[in-house]
Amino acid sequence: MEKFKSFITEAKEEPYKLVMFHNSHENLRDVGKDEAPDYLLITKAAKKNNIDIFHAEYSGCYISEEKGKFFIHSFPFDEKTGLSIKPTEDGEIDLQKPFEINLENTLIFPRGLGTMGFTANRRWVDMINLLEDRGFKTIPTLKTWNMCSSKYYCNEMFRMNKLKTPKTRPITYSDDAERVASGFKFPVILKASSGSQTGVGVVIVESMRSLHPTVQMLSLLSKNIDLIVQEYIKIVYDVRVIVHNKTILAAMRRDVISGDARSNASLGAETSSIELTELEIKDSLKAAELVGGELVGVDFLPSKNREKDQPYILEVNSMPGFGGIEKTTKDKSVTSDFLSHYLNRDNWTLDKSTET
Repeated sequence: MEKFKSFITEAKEEPYKLVMFHNSHENLRDVGKDEAPDYLLITKAAKKNNIDIFHAEYSGCYISEEKGKFFIHSFPFDEKTGLSIKPTEDGEIDLQKPFEINLENTLIFPRGLGTMGFTANRRWVDMINLLEDRGFKTIPTLKTWNMCSSKYYCNEMFRMNKLKTPKTRPITYSDDAERVASGFKFPVILKASSGSQTGVGVVIVESMRSLHPTVQMLSLLSKNIDLIVQEYIKIVYDVRVIVHNKTILAAMRRDVISGDARSNASLGAETSSIELTELEIKDSLKAAELVGGELVGVDFLPSKNREKDQPYILEVNSMPGFGGIEKTTKDKSVTSDFLSHYLNRDNWTLDKSTET
């Protein structure tokens, strides 16, 4: 750790290595119309800043150590398709050339982490844990990801810290749904507590009568799903704010899709730039700080009187997509601004929990 601290005080404005971990077969899933997928935006921005980028697939990826040096091993990656090339049933495939990483110049950038409630797979958790245990800087940290992965937890945390947020209750099992929802006015929002970037698992339930069968149906789709009931607030649009290092990089308005409760750009919602009020800036930064997020997307519903009343903070996304915000804020590159920040090693601060 002392060696790392010494390095970041001596070296400034130097290129570094970026390891982008992801499930490559999810790369194109959340891409909206006319948006570039994240892996392309990040690769382009990395090359622009002379950053050596390595794409690592969670499945089949592993870390090795040889003579005190660490290496990442992964399947080959096709930058044109955004997919890793995996072995077929009747054949083998060579892995990429081992990529050397070290504490002094390697940033770990996990993307597309699965949700254990849906996948029941924790391989990617183990991978990031192992890197954090060795002292590598990861964005986000596993702690931040874990906090953001539960909408119910975040909702309660926001409430405890005086942020305005929709009323939310967890559903433990389907037969308990009606009791949980008895304190709500219908319609209500029913959603998975462990979130998805595409708005999958978000349903408007119009009546108590239709609540129970809807909960049963969603539970059948995934036995491990955690559901929450949330107050329905009728809106025309919501706002996504990209917060990096306690600074707002960009914000965009996302119009609600006609006949839907969702505003995901990847589902076709129209987006546009928006000027935030002082209250919206303050609460967005506070929400990001509460989850320890170095790079996060804060989603909120604007109040009717934006200048005087707090927004409704919906959630914080620990791995925000860049496609929609880049398309909307054409005069700047959010991705490049984020990556270039770390060219100055003074900005390489580790989470206190990793220090010994």
